[in-house]
Amino acid sequence: MRQEKQDRRSQRTRRLVISAMMELMAEKSYDAITVQDLLDRANIGRSTFYSHYFDKQDVLASVAEQMLELLSQQFSRRGAGQGIIPSLELFQHVLQNQQHFRVMLRGRVREVVWDAAQTSLCRTIEQALAAPFTKNRSPSVPLPVLSEYLAGAFLNLLKWWIETEMPYSPAQMNDMFQQLALPGVWATLEGKRAAPQRDGF
Repeated sequence: MRQEKQDRRSQRTRRLVISAMMELMAEKSYDAITVQDLLDRANIGRSTFYSHYFDKQDVLASVAEQMLELLSQQFSRRGAGQGIIPSLELFQHVLQNQQHFRVMLRGRVREVVWDAAQTSLCRTIEQALAAPFTKNRSPSVPLPVLSEYLAGAFLNLLKWWIETEMPYSPAQMNDMFQQLALPGVWATLEGKRAAPQRDGF
């Protein structure tokens, strides 16, 4: 019971610190944020902070992990008909959490978070491609190259959409992504299929 209380207390502290970091990054640049700012905003003591984090860079890494967890949850919920990238669901998710994702496009945060997202998304796509599409055949483009291409195309389009104040709906963005990215992917995977079906990727 005591351990359970400690775990709950630790989780609460981490939530407070991550929330404080997100709020502060919405107000000023990451470089201008100090550990003292985090302590004041989270209303915790210095010893409590350092029992959970090494420094503010460690907090930023936790913010990146949280974003990746949000994306991973979307992937884990995709149905059989949604294919490799549940792009519509991801666009909808970002729209619902747009303030959170806007913060992720600023300064050093952008570099840390989106690089991590690219790596994670590549790995997820490669795993998804390996099973159903390449079981009995080898694609003309190696899976790591194909995965890197798809992850980069999707994330760059997603970043552009956020930065331009989301001028199109999630459904429109999903449709455009599929039109732009999928014909070549299907041709590579199947050898003769030049365009995806309407239900997409």
